[in-house]
Amino acid sequence: MKKLITGVTLAGAVAAVVAIPAFADTKANPWTQTIQVTADPVITLSSSSSDTVSTSANPAAGGFGTIAVPITVSSNSENGYKLTLSMVAGDSQSGALYDSTATVPDVISGGSGTLVPNQWGYTVVLGSVNTAATAGSTYAKVPQSSAPATLLNVTAEGSTDLFVNYGVVVDYTLPSGVTYANQVTYTASINPAP
Repeated sequence: MKKLITGVTLAGAVAAVVAIPAFADTKANPWTQTIQVTADPVITLSSSSSDTVSTSANPAAGGFGTIAVPITVSSNSENGYKLTLSMVAGDSQSGALYDSTATVPDVISGGSGTLVPNQWGYTVVLGSVNTAATAGSTYAKVPQSSAPATLLNVTAEGSTDLFVNYGVVVDYTLPSGVTYANQVTYTASINPAP
C-alpha cells in the first residue's frame, strides 16, 4: 500500500524557501539622518513682591501713599511678549479700593492724571531702577478685565524689568483704621506670529 506524502513534502519545500538567508552586501551603505529640535515658546512673570502689598497715607501730611511692585517678564519667543494690567475679573467696585466689611463701603476710586483726594492709580517705570512715584506724578486708572491696559509690548525674545508704582491720596473724610483694598491681575502673554 502506498502512502501519499506529497503534501508534507510540498510544505517542507515552502519552509525551505522561506528559511533561505539573505546575503549581506559587503559594500558600505551610509545612512544620513537629520536631527531637529524645536524649542517651545515659554514666558515667565515674576516679582519679589508678595500677593498682598500695602501702604499707609496720612491726611495731615498730604494724604499720599505709594507702593512699588517690581516685575520681570521673560520669554524666548521670537515674536516677543506683552504684559497687561487690569482689575480682577468680577470686580464689583468699578476699580475702587473699598472696605469689604462695611454695609455701604467708603471707597478710594480709580483716577487718572494727578490724583485728587480719595483716588488711586498706577504708573510704570521701565528698567531695574525705580523712580519713585510722587503725589504730582501722572497716574492711570486700572481698567476692568474686559479691556486691560498694556504695560509692556516687546517684539523680540528677552527679559524686561519694570516697576508698577501705585499711588493713593486720601483726606479726612475716610475713616481711619480701615483697610481699603481690591485686586488687580497681571497677564504676561506671547505675541502671535505676524
